[in-house]
Amino acid sequence: MGLALVPWSPLAGGFLSGKYHRGQPRTPGEGRLSTSNPFGDTKFTDRDFDVLDVLREVSVGLGRAPAEVALAWLLGRTGVDSVVVGARTPEQLTSALEAADHTLPIETRDRLDTASAPELGYPYEIFTEQMQAAVVGGGRPVRRLRP
Repeated sequence: MGLALVPWSPLAGGFLSGKYHRGQPRTPGEGRLSTSNPFGDTKFTDRDFDVLDVLREVSVGLGRAPAEVALAWLLGRTGVDSVVVGARTPEQLTSALEAADHTLPIETRDRLDTASAPELGYPYEIFTEQMQAAVVGGGRPVRRLRP
């Protein structure tokens, strides 16, 4: 529709910076999410850590920081014109700006797209192949009953 998006908190409050690790206690002062914060523990879910694990893997493969790869991925998405970054240090700002100069390889984009795809609930699950097969009998055409 020709609309543009400017995502707020593109690094999920610092979660996608890579400084947080599954199962490790957070050290106060080590980041925005390390102590009491407005997000609570909403970022520290298994699903979010699964996304972060993939982000870390592709970042190592590209030789880039996770935050930079996350921002480059977001900036490469259709409809995203810019992002709002909350850099606290000159290094964070430099990394965020460098992300705008990188185009991720398609296989990297695909991995991040797959890892971060939202889990759709009802009514979307009725459109899965498994549900369609159950409804229409294993993929066969639906026969009309005659009156």
